[in-house]
Amino acid sequence: MKFELDSLDARRQKTALQDLCRRYRSGQTLSPEARRDFEVQAGYLAVNARDTKVIRWALNTIARLGTQQGVANSVNAALIRHAEDPEIVGAAIAALAKLYRGAIPALPTTAAIKPETRTLAAMQTVTAAQLGSVQLKIDIDQADAELLKLALIVIGLNRDIKHLMHPRYDNGQIVRALSQHDDAIVRQYSVWAVTENRALGLEHLGISFEQTEYEPDNVQAKLLELGASKIVDPTERQDLILAGSSYPSVVAREGLAKGLLRSYYDGLGDVTLDWVGTESDQRVRVLLAEHFGRYADCLPSYQDKAIDLASEGGDIRRHVLRGAEGKPLLSMLKQEEPVLADLFGDDFNSQSGLINMIKEQAKTKVLILAATPDDQGRIRPDKEVGELRERMAAMPRQKRPLTFDSIYAARLDQIQQELVRQRPAILHFSGHGAPGFLAFETEDGRTAPLEADLLARVLRGYRDIECLVLHACFAEEVAQKCLPYVKYVIGSTDEVDDETAPRFSYLFYQSLAAGMDYEQAFEMGTTEVAVKSRDAAEAYKLLVR
Repeated sequence: MKFELDSLDARRQKTALQDLCRRYRSGQTLSPEARRDFEVQAGYLAVNARDTKVIRWALNTIARLGTQQGVANSVNAALIRHAEDPEIVGAAIAALAKLYRGAIPALPTTAAIKPETRTLAAMQTVTAAQLGSVQLKIDIDQADAELLKLALIVIGLNRDIKHLMHPRYDNGQIVRALSQHDDAIVRQYSVWAVTENRALGLEHLGISFEQTEYEPDNVQAKLLELGASKIVDPTERQDLILAGSSYPSVVAREGLAKGLLRSYYDGLGDVTLDWVGTESDQRVRVLLAEHFGRYADCLPSYQDKAIDLASEGGDIRRHVLRGAEGKPLLSMLKQEEPVLADLFGDDFNSQSGLINMIKEQAKTKVLILAATPDDQGRIRPDKEVGELRERMAAMPRQKRPLTFDSIYAARLDQIQQELVRQRPAILHFSGHGAPGFLAFETEDGRTAPLEADLLARVLRGYRDIECLVLHACFAEEVAQKCLPYVKYVIGSTDEVDDETAPRFSYLFYQSLAAGMDYEQAFEMGTTEVAVKSRDAAEAYKLLVR
């Protein structure tokens, strides 16, 4: 989690903060030293993060592990800076209530906050007794969406008030009614409340699972998460999971994968093992990887898939290991990791540990950046990478050992970060391209163009790339711009055929692994493409500095 918080990637930071809050809610705690480190980091993010979701989850983290002396000033600063954002205001009030044990200090910004908002926000972290007498009577037909969301959060957290919003209606009745609210965010929080509150069941859900596909992405995600973990009827649950795994929305599929982190039953593997093979979004794949790691002892094919995914390295491996915590699989995977032992200690197992470490460091690192923006035509870089991994796994003896790491849904802010972190010798882009730019992704899945001169500038700074492979349409112009800083650059003068692309990749990298140089490997790759299509083979160009 510390690594993720240091990543400068908003989505990864948010996920790490969510995981930390979840663990604290389940009763886990950090050591005093580690708690202080996370407190400082959360305080920094609450004030300085640009992404509002990261700020909100940093404040939620402070409410879990922060101290008045350590981060109260950070919470006050976040509250003042984001006084117009109701979600951040609510999270900040909740954090202050926890830090001051219900006695929230008077601040200029808190005076303008409605009493109902202040009370509901504080009830997320302290008891009604700490706040004094709590008597709310909220008309759900008249209340604004932000107040209703706060109330649903309190219900989801099960703060032990059976008639939170009105003395005549219990919380289950309120949630059922709000599940049909006009505001999609209110409906989303209603489903979340049923998911989180153990006192609530599916009978309190006012939306039919049969209507899931007609709901907005955010509501789809929560319905799929809830259904995957709580539907009792095995046929109904299997049908929902099967349908949800092919929904076009990444947000929805991500919600489904989150639900599977808490669910396994006989027959589930019939869906998940096929799904992970076709899933192209990295956010969803890491959750599926964690699912396989968590339930690896339930199904032999799950263990095999977890081991296979762990071999990809990077985020995928980290999530498999996270899922495998406390399982025999964890020890099995840890044994495969090269560890630098104390060379002068008695515990160093002869020379094998050092030899394995040297072999690992001697491998040529290939970093694959894959992007498929939602607003571009559908292509399958995951298929290319998957077939490449299968082919390379069939070459156990390699004169030039290669190791691969892949980043799906690659964004512009990840390029330099991953180059510095992974230090690859070969950089491979797979995705859409056009004359003068490559199509990376924004956080919400839209196109983020990377112009040729900017990529060239990145490579001018990095300088350790031996070969740049641009597996994208019309990438020759980008390749020409990058050539002054890379000895070998592969681009295309035309469209890249999605069917023949894997052929070039696996023969190119197999040839390198067999000891051939880049020019020979290029010839082998294009010849393999020519077997299928001579026109497609002619589009490939190798530029040599």
